[in-house]
Amino acid sequence: MKYIYLLKYEVSYTSQIKYKAFSTVENATNFHRNYKHHSIKDAHIEKYEILVMELDINLNNKELTKKLN
Repeated sequence: MKYIYLLKYEVSYTSQIKYKAFSTVENATNFHRNYKHHSIKDAHIEKYEILVMELDINLNNKELTKKLN
């Protein structure tokens, strides 16, 4: 079983909700802590959630193989 960590966040310069996927919870947490916008100096994340999605890659590949045959 594999897990994907989806960071759902709001930034200070827009009311838009953004998403970013990570392979580890540590990477998602580090992105939140070290967030910098490429052109807005005082941009920061105001609210965030880390959502965990479980993936069964083998099952998906088996189903795909059945559909292709």
